[in-house]
Amino acid sequence: MPEADRSTFASCPAACRRRIAARSVAAARVPALALAFACGLWAPAAAAGVPSTKELLARYARAVADPDAADIVHAETAGTLSGAGLVGTFHVWQQGDDERSDQLLGPRVDRTLRLGDRLYAQDSNGNVRRLTGILARRQRTEDFIDSGAFAKAPGRCTSRGVAVIDNRRTYALDVAPDGGETETLYLDAASGLPDRIAFDDDDGRTTIDLSDWRSIEGHRFAFKSVESDGDHLFDTTQITQSVVLDLPIDPAVFAPLVQRVVDMSGTDVVKLTWNAGHLYAPVTIAGHAYTFLIDTGAQDILLDKHVASELQLRPVGALEASGASRTGGLQVVRLAVLDVGAGRLHDLVVTTIDLGASTSGAFRIDGILGYPFFAATVARIDAAARTMTFGPPGSLTAGGTRIPIELDRSFPEAQLRLDRSTDASFIVDTGNAAELLLYRPFVERHAGIVPFTSTERRSFGIGGETESYRTSLDELEIGGTSLYHVDTDVMLATSGAFADRFDAGNLGLGVLKNFIVTFDYGDDAIYLEPGSDFDDGRLRA
Repeated sequence: MPEADRSTFASCPAACRRRIAARSVAAARVPALALAFACGLWAPAAAAGVPSTKELLARYARAVADPDAADIVHAETAGTLSGAGLVGTFHVWQQGDDERSDQLLGPRVDRTLRLGDRLYAQDSNGNVRRLTGILARRQRTEDFIDSGAFAKAPGRCTSRGVAVIDNRRTYALDVAPDGGETETLYLDAASGLPDRIAFDDDDGRTTIDLSDWRSIEGHRFAFKSVESDGDHLFDTTQITQSVVLDLPIDPAVFAPLVQRVVDMSGTDVVKLTWNAGHLYAPVTIAGHAYTFLIDTGAQDILLDKHVASELQLRPVGALEASGASRTGGLQVVRLAVLDVGAGRLHDLVVTTIDLGASTSGAFRIDGILGYPFFAATVARIDAAARTMTFGPPGSLTAGGTRIPIELDRSFPEAQLRLDRSTDASFIVDTGNAAELLLYRPFVERHAGIVPFTSTERRSFGIGGETESYRTSLDELEIGGTSLYHVDTDVMLATSGAFADRFDAGNLGLGVLKNFIVTFDYGDDAIYLEPGSDFDDGRLRA
């Protein structure tokens, strides 16, 4: 196919979402949540012999705690993690409405902190974000289940009948707290204890299988859990080694998380290069000059395999990336220093993959500058002027219209309006050359949102290529500004980043280049002001 077609659709990370546990390890009766698929063989809820919802909840309550067991006020749980060629540990502290969870898997560190109704996450690079979107809603459901509150709220639970898991008969129960995501709890028909938890995650179904239940001070705890997204090479196993109840916890455990920021004294302006619909920035590592794709849709900083080799870095792990399809080959490395202009990032944990091979040759580049850079800075991109101005958070005064964003999944998600009638969440993705992508699940839920065409296209990302078709959206509204006749690619993938169930699609550089865009993650916002090349598309055919 012509090079122009290839570059128009190539999208790296929407294209490189790493599939690593994004949910905390629960400290009470049901530990760890993560990634998986399959839900077993179903029988209707009305089948003979299926207990009522109230009876299932009563069985659960009897199974997880003795009648005379004292309520848990403090809990501390610790153990090991393993999977995808990496090993590590987890540690969870819970005290009243506060909870902290640390997961260390190889060089990666994921930490969550809940202080009352506020939830925060910190990654391996010290980036802190407040969770307000999908992960916050999942946490509400996790708390609802772990606390046992759901067992006293039959109106929030729906029986789904019998499911057979590994030749065991279970009863499936959908749990949906107010303001939370629906999750399915599979209760063992014999014991009443949970065998599995399942929930929608990205492009599929995530499951956590629970086993090795043990009794501690009258409460039952699962000492083993296996997280899977159906690709079992990337499963993560958690083994609990200790559970300590009702001993005091050091208040310092629940101290606020501190955001790491770029090391620079003021602001700087770097000149960007434009190539095949993408913007690239100069990057220096250990005296070597490289060119990195500017990609707000990427959850990590990513090095091509040849860069890691040239720098004599030692990748570890065998992780899964979600791009044009799910794929392996993603590894992690420690990087001491990365320089962008006058800015310096220290002590990074970055990912590496053979970008050329994994994108079917569409991206033969040095690397990708993603979330860790934007989280540590405030950055203004002027595509028309080919410049990026950036500095420590608070160093730039944002101009233009403020667009609130959510950063739960380590990329910016914003609410846009389609054709004056449909509001939907989109990834704001400078790494995507297209104007607008719509994912298949969204289009199937909103039949007729754009005309179907037979214009077959191919989109490229990590994992290779995927099919799409080209159409047009009549009107797209962004923060009060309308754009017309927006070129739109409907992605036909059923797995990978382009089959996401939570976002409608990607707002790409083809639209963003009309604006001067300021990314201010500390303010949970982006700011848009019309650029010198602004064109609202009104005069397009």
